[in-house]
Amino acid sequence: MRKLIISCLFLFSLPLLGQEDSLVEFDMAPNYKRLSRPFLDGFTEQGGASANWTSQQIYQFFYGDFIDDALKEELMANASNGLQLSSMANWEFRFCYEGHQKSKLMPFPTKSFYIFNRSYTTLSMSYDLTRLMLYGNRSTASSPQDIGAFNYQSWFFSGLGHQYTFLIDTIPLSVGVGLVAMHTLDRHNTGTASLTTASDGSQIDFNGAYDFGQSGATSSYGISGWGLAFNLATAEKRGNHELKLFANDLGFAYMPDWLQVSRDSSFSFSGLDAGSLFTFDRATFDGMIDSLTDGLVGGSREGTFQLLPFQLGLDYRYNLEEAFVYVNFDYRNLPNYLARVAGGYGYNWENLRLQGGLAYGGFNGFSMDLALNWKINRDWHLRGGMTNVFGLAIPTWSGGTLGSLGLRYIL
Repeated sequence: MRKLIISCLFLFSLPLLGQEDSLVEFDMAPNYKRLSRPFLDGFTEQGGASANWTSQQIYQFFYGDFIDDALKEELMANASNGLQLSSMANWEFRFCYEGHQKSKLMPFPTKSFYIFNRSYTTLSMSYDLTRLMLYGNRSTASSPQDIGAFNYQSWFFSGLGHQYTFLIDTIPLSVGVGLVAMHTLDRHNTGTASLTTASDGSQIDFNGAYDFGQSGATSSYGISGWGLAFNLATAEKRGNHELKLFANDLGFAYMPDWLQVSRDSSFSFSGLDAGSLFTFDRATFDGMIDSLTDGLVGGSREGTFQLLPFQLGLDYRYNLEEAFVYVNFDYRNLPNYLARVAGGYGYNWENLRLQGGLAYGGFNGFSMDLALNWKINRDWHLRGGMTNVFGLAIPTWSGGTLGSLGLRYIL
């Protein structure tokens, strides 16, 4: 009964369940005959985070009805050194058609197919640009605003892959090769840059460098390019020590219709006379648009290779009689993501494992993690966790949370 109550409380408190590789087997009291069976597996990572705004402020900004002056002042106070916002929404479904042939291959299945979908968005901007976003440019007219160090990336891609595990001497190596379909990618950043609004509002002056890149897809699920993504993982267990190393989405995508705009210049914009557009013929209108595009924004459309936002990880665990201590390292090749180190303590029951600890890095900074691995019955296994409990438990203090949830059915 105590295990059931703990599990129910844990699940109820985590609508988004730290993170655990979807290949990892439920490894307490293993039945090797059972683990050699095929299985179906679903896994997701979801969430949003900020190193500056709290969870409550993020919610109010994106979903609130009205942002009043008091809230704007709070948002600006927390963004005194600039603003960082990030989100992700990843899905993966796997069919393992051959489980473990040998116990040495633990904790990896031998052969499996998987489909995946990845979405990442990161944004960072200066204090002045954050103020322009919240208040507009009326209050800062005639004063140059620092809009440098702006960085925005938005990734959306999916793929189909095959995973195969084999032994090198006595060490298992699991290798996955995935075909990637790139849907949309936007990459915008500025170097040193300033923006000045004329005191009478007649024009806006820009001075600085910017770089703009965009894939050629015309819809969210359109295909703008193709690529390859590799997953690598290995594990070793000696005595009380367990070590796992993994890399996910190591690869690239090629986009043949990539729009690239790079400028280091100054320009002024004083608007367009909309009324005069009705007096133009089609050729004159197209010429004006082409001139505006080439002179103010214009760029080239050439093929480009882009490195995928890969993930690197290391998990170490020292097993005690019924408990264990762990240290995790995690890195994602994304702006705003600081290499993350976590450490903590876990306890094993017969069919349930709970663990929790403290971490620093990622999208949040200092945080607290929780995770579980639960063998519900012979056929169903559940795992999940949260990388920043503070973002949910204390929404007025910490900024957002990232969580994962996985469910496996053994055939």
